[in-house]
Amino acid sequence: MITTEENILQQAGTVFYRKGLAGARMQEIADLAGINKAMLHYYFKTKEQLFDRVFLQAFEHFVENITTVLNGNASLEDKIVSYVNQTVDALAQNPGIPVFVLNELSHNPQRITEIFAGEEKINLKLFREQVDKYSGGKIDYENLFIDMVALCVYPFVVAPVFKQLLHKSDEQYTALLQSRKDHVVREILGRLSV
Repeated sequence: MITTEENILQQAGTVFYRKGLAGARMQEIADLAGINKAMLHYYFKTKEQLFDRVFLQAFEHFVENITTVLNGNASLEDKIVSYVNQTVDALAQNPGIPVFVLNELSHNPQRITEIFAGEEKINLKLFREQVDKYSGGKIDYENLFIDMVALCVYPFVVAPVFKQLLHKSDEQYTALLQSRKDHVVREILGRLSV
């Protein structure tokens, strides 16, 4: 059985993903959770405290997996495959996250920066060394990494547009994104053969 706190976190996530921190209202979260506002404030004193908890919970596992992949000792090719698979799978489970991140970047870029890059959470040093060694310094690791991120994340950001443009149902679009993993891996690995 779900606890009251877990229910609040789930409902708050729904609201925060749609509206961001600035647009979310505690009353709306309380209504969705089926509790009164006083009970909501018993568990979470402020909207910011609730937001931090929802946000950190949503990204903790994602960032941990990406950190493990990028900082691990796997070959560069295996690292790229793992990154693509884990990123697409994580976003498929939480498709509102990219829009949520973009929304928060416009309001509080430091918060997002700290979660991804603070305290060396995602450190690209080993990735850079591997790319340099693999390519003999011919491939710019920064652009390669940005391309990896963009090719995985962008289809989730513009999903409503692509669904309509490509005439895809939610299920069809999800299947397309899963099949796209192989496409993205081929694109990125193809650049390494330069």
